[in-house]
Amino acid sequence: MRAEIFTPGRGPAPDGWDALVRSSNGCALWEEALLEAAAWGSLRPVHAGLVRDAGEPVAAFCGLLGLLSPSGRFAAPERPRPPGWFQVHLPNSFSSGRTYADRLDAAARRTALRAFERALRRHLGARCLGVLHRDVEKDELADTTGRFTVRRRTAPCSVLHNRWDSMDAYFAGLPRTRRRRLTALYERVGDDPGLVTERVAAVDPVRASRLDQLTRMKHTRRPGATTPLLPAYFERLNTHPGASYFTHRERASGRLLSLDLVLDVPGGWATTVTGSDGTRDLYLDLYLREIDRMIGAGVGAVHLGPGMRGLKESFGAVVVERHAVAVPF
Repeated sequence: MRAEIFTPGRGPAPDGWDALVRSSNGCALWEEALLEAAAWGSLRPVHAGLVRDAGEPVAAFCGLLGLLSPSGRFAAPERPRPPGWFQVHLPNSFSSGRTYADRLDAAARRTALRAFERALRRHLGARCLGVLHRDVEKDELADTTGRFTVRRRTAPCSVLHNRWDSMDAYFAGLPRTRRRRLTALYERVGDDPGLVTERVAAVDPVRASRLDQLTRMKHTRRPGATTPLLPAYFERLNTHPGASYFTHRERASGRLLSLDLVLDVPGGWATTVTGSDGTRDLYLDLYLREIDRMIGAGVGAVHLGPGMRGLKESFGAVVVERHAVAVPF
C-alpha cells in the first residue's frame, strides 16, 4: 500500500478521496470542500492522506500538526516553525481522523495506517515528532497500537441511545428533580411566542460563526485565543445533504439565537458545532429538541462528544471509553 499526502486548502485532494469517504460512511466533514474550509481558518496546519492498494483508494486519514499561536500559523512561509506532534483527528468534530473501505480486515487496516504514518513522516520531515491518534475506541486499539506505541485513556464520548417511544416516556425515565426541571424548560421554550424552534438545512453563516465563537470562549481558559469558524465553512455545510441544524431564532426578526450542527453518521447522528447567545437556557433545550426528533424519526443514537460528562449523563447519555495512541518518530 502507498499513501499520498496533501494539504487541504492549498491543493486539490487526490482522485478518489470523496468517493472513498462517502462509500465508507464518512460524515460530511470528511469531504474535500469542508476540509478545505476548515483548513482556511485553522490555527494549526491541516494535512490529509489517501492510501491506495494496487491503485485503488482504501483508506483516508486527516489531522493537524502541532499547536501554534495565530502569529505562528500565519507567519511568513520562510519563518522557521517549531516541531510538534501530528494529531490524527477530523477538524471541528468529535470524530477520529481515520476511515477505511469496508472490505479491509484488521491486518489490512494496520497496513494502511502504517503506510500513512511513513508517508506523513517523509512529507513533514523533522518538524513532526510523531503521530498521535486521537478518539481511539476500544475496538480500534488493535488497529492502532504497535511495538513502539504509547497508549493513554482520554475523555470518553457521551452517546444517547434511543430507547423511548415518546417524549413523555423519556421524561418519565428521568430522576424526579431532573424530570421537573427539563419538562418545565421544554414547555417554557416551546410555548414562548417570540421563539421559533426547528430543524433546518441552512443557517445565517455570519451569525452561526459568531455564536460558535461565543460558546467556545465560555469553555476555554484563553478566550482571546479563540478563532471563529469561517462563514465559508457554514456556507458549505448549508448545501450538504448530510448536515442540518437544530435552532432557535427570534420569530419577529428571524435572528438566530442558538444552533447545534447535526451530522448523519452510521447508526444515527453526531452533534459537533454548537452556538448560543447564552440566554434562556437555549443550549439545554437544544438537547431536548434533538431527543424529541430522534424519537419521532426512529434515529438509533445521538453522539454528543466528550466534555460536560455529568450534564450529558443527566439527559440519559452513557459514556464510551476512548484512548489516545502515540507513535513517536
